[in-house]
Amino acid sequence: MKTVKFNEEEVELLVALYEDELKEAESYIDKLQQTLGKLKKQAESVKAAPTRTGKKRGRKPKNQPREQKPATNGKKRGRKPKVQQAPKPELAKVEVKKVAKKKKVRRPKKQVVSKSKAQKQPKVEIPVTEEIKPS
Repeated sequence: MKTVKFNEEEVELLVALYEDELKEAESYIDKLQQTLGKLKKQAESVKAAPTRTGKKRGRKPKNQPREQKPATNGKKRGRKPKVQQAPKPELAKVEVKKVAKKKKVRRPKKQVVSKSKAQKQPKVEIPVTEEIKPS
């Protein structure tokens, strides 16, 4: 292997360069840790906030059993009617006699007589008396 020899000035320059890079890297790491700390605080506050646990919206799946309606004990819902209906009088029973239906007689179809065509009048051409000349 080949060896590289540095004098004291070059070594000092290289050491100074690497120390500067180390300081920049450490400051960058500190900034990242600060932003991560802020993000963790925000994440904790979001987790601490109450989440909505209400019912889901939309159609329920068909495989779920439906809940039974509460018993009404024979009571009807809604308002009572203002005017109560009077009892209907009983209709007298009348015997209905069956009447035989009359059969319909088919009539022969009428023959359509063709209409006589009127004579066509010939087209009349109107003679042009003056011709218009373009100017």
